[in-house]
Amino acid sequence: MIFEKKTAVFAVAFILAAASVFSQTTGNSDEPLYIVFSANSAELKEVGSEVAIRNSQVFIKVAQLLLENADYRILIDGHANPVEKTRQEETGSLRPLSVRRAEATANFLITYYGVDRSRLVLTGAGGGYPFGDTDPALNRRVSFFIIPAK
Repeated sequence: MIFEKKTAVFAVAFILAAASVFSQTTGNSDEPLYIVFSANSAELKEVGSEVAIRNSQVFIKVAQLLLENADYRILIDGHANPVEKTRQEETGSLRPLSVRRAEATANFLITYYGVDRSRLVLTGAGGGYPFGDTDPALNRRVSFFIIPAK
């Protein structure tokens, strides 16, 4: 399931609440769980070996969390690094790229970890929520957030 821009506004408020649950569940509030991508790519194979190892560790944590909590779902929020910071860049390339990153991440969890697709909710935030300007790689990411049982 992919949310469009209208739903993304609601998702932001939800994400803030869900983030605290995720840090409590993982036991380490200082360690955000996110996957990093190469520039202009939604491929997980194009990253360096150090990033690939870290990405693998995050995938394992997310899969383990889902295995241990059958009633949880995960929000996978794709992001992209804004360069021009224009509306045309956002709608023409960043938002579609961020959705492809969320989809690539979901497909990886499904294919390699056997995660049920119905437990994944995908969003594409485009370049709207950067981690900062110091390291553009941190803005080429997907973030994970727990959706606890109702």
